[in-house]
Amino acid sequence: MTILITGATGSIGGEVIRHLRGKNLSIRGLVRDLKKGAFLEAQGVELAQGDFSQLESLDIALQGVEKAFLVSSNLPNQVELECNFIDAAKRGGVKHIVKLSVMGAGELPSTFQKWHREIEVHLEQSGIAWTHLQPNMLMQNIRWFSETIKQNGAFYNSVGYAKISHIDARDVAAVAAVCFTEAGHENISYVLTGDEAITFDEVADILAQVLGRSVNYVDLPPADLKAARLANGEPEWYLDAELELCASWKQGAGSAVTDTVAQILNKKPISYEEFAQYFAQVYSGT
Repeated sequence: MTILITGATGSIGGEVIRHLRGKNLSIRGLVRDLKKGAFLEAQGVELAQGDFSQLESLDIALQGVEKAFLVSSNLPNQVELECNFIDAAKRGGVKHIVKLSVMGAGELPSTFQKWHREIEVHLEQSGIAWTHLQPNMLMQNIRWFSETIKQNGAFYNSVGYAKISHIDARDVAAVAAVCFTEAGHENISYVLTGDEAITFDEVADILAQVLGRSVNYVDLPPADLKAARLANGEPEWYLDAELELCASWKQGAGSAVTDTVAQILNKKPISYEEFAQYFAQVYSGT
């Protein structure tokens, strides 16, 4: 059986590959740049060069593929790009797609959630068996603040003191791997969270303890956060969508805790304390 992993060099796609290696499967990684995927090829992963906007490349990459992991970057045309992949998978006879979605898809009034639900619906209507993975905020997102933590001992957002059930991307990837290798996960949506909801003040305290230095969370008014990040070169459409999500979190939309990870993996989700140790090792410059 051949499984195609999109985002093969990314934080989740790469972890899915790690979990699937050694299971007597043929793993193919979809990459835009073959050179960047060379380390995967050295591990026995077949590489396919392709892009969601290049339909012919998708058709070639999906030849002989039975199952696929679908993940893409946040882009203004994300719905079109992921639907391109789904259509190509249907043409290629793919039997099962595990899609990385988001918690609250189709429920929260935010752009990202709306987009992901549109893609989910397209997949559900394709005739291909599907599994939607809907994680809450990834713990790994804190890496975007590693420089300000290093320089200022602080990170910034606009979610107030809302509790969020952060989840480690490695747990999300482990769940995806199980969905590929065990029966019974088809046509199900899984909401994935950590086992507790904590505030960003609590995140700061955990990071401070592990890093051995002062770390503070600074809550900014949305307009101030947007202005600062616009000045840093981030696109306005993305910031507007993220601030919509922040508003939902601020109202408690990210506080739900599920036991799905424990049920599927037969272990507790990675805690923020455990993640912080990993963060300190991977981003040792902080």
